[in-house]
Amino acid sequence: MVRKEKFKKHGPHSKAIKEAIVGWLFVAPLLIGVLLFLAFPLVYAFVISFTDTKATTQGMQFIGFDNYLNVLNEPLFMQGMINVLITCLAVPFGVFIATILTNLLVSNPKFSIIFKSIYYVPTVCGAIAITFIWQSMYAQGYGVINQTLKSLGWIKEDINFISDRNFLISMMVMGIWAGLGTSILLLFASLKAVSKQLYEAASIDGASFIQKFFKITLPALSPTIFYILLTGISGTLQEFARFQAMAGAKGSPAWAMSPVWFIYLRTSNNFRGEASAAGIILGGFILIISAFQFVASRLWVNYDT
Repeated sequence: MVRKEKFKKHGPHSKAIKEAIVGWLFVAPLLIGVLLFLAFPLVYAFVISFTDTKATTQGMQFIGFDNYLNVLNEPLFMQGMINVLITCLAVPFGVFIATILTNLLVSNPKFSIIFKSIYYVPTVCGAIAITFIWQSMYAQGYGVINQTLKSLGWIKEDINFISDRNFLISMMVMGIWAGLGTSILLLFASLKAVSKQLYEAASIDGASFIQKFFKITLPALSPTIFYILLTGISGTLQEFARFQAMAGAKGSPAWAMSPVWFIYLRTSNNFRGEASAAGIILGGFILIISAFQFVASRLWVNYDT
């Protein structure tokens, strides 16, 4: 009887421990990956950002905030920040275009599958592949865009799209095109989840298409739009591959610089402390922008539909 009572007393507790162990075993691979590839590099970068660490020298000498001051006083880094901030303006434009196309697809279900597949093609391609495609389209002499504009009589001489004056606009156009596929699929799924009875009731009440859009469609899509804006702006602030691939043949000009490209150059030139400081500054800036978006989302994002 004593053994049975002990078993009943300690049995459930022992079972809970075993379940906890099994749970931690399942989580362990992901947790180890996060610690090795996210937490440790972040802490290490934060530590060496206060030192004069270089690959060719041993040891670390504490220099305070010198690296941060050097980065903030570096014109190339600040120009890179300005460049990506300007490029971020393409994100809301892309969402606007994707919203219009999504409404057209929902209203024409026969063609929705075909056009969704067409729009999603750019998403399958890598960033470098997309950049090379647009680089050839922007090219002077043989580029499709210049040839088309000439044939229409809109221009007489080729436009240099990859120049200090036109580079950011060219990057924004390419970014909008590249992001349409994912945005349309997300918005399409959200819009299909909206009850048709809401639109039927609005039609009975005499609501126009514009009224339905602003009173039903837009509130229903607002959480998805917020997600696209949040991830799109965060990703644009971290641009590197497309900037480098588009202007790489011209070296690393200030008009095509991005913060991550600046970090890459500093690391390549053996200034690891400054590169880490630049990464911390960029990460902090992204957190501030994201926090502002979350606060602002309370004014327009509707989770009740």
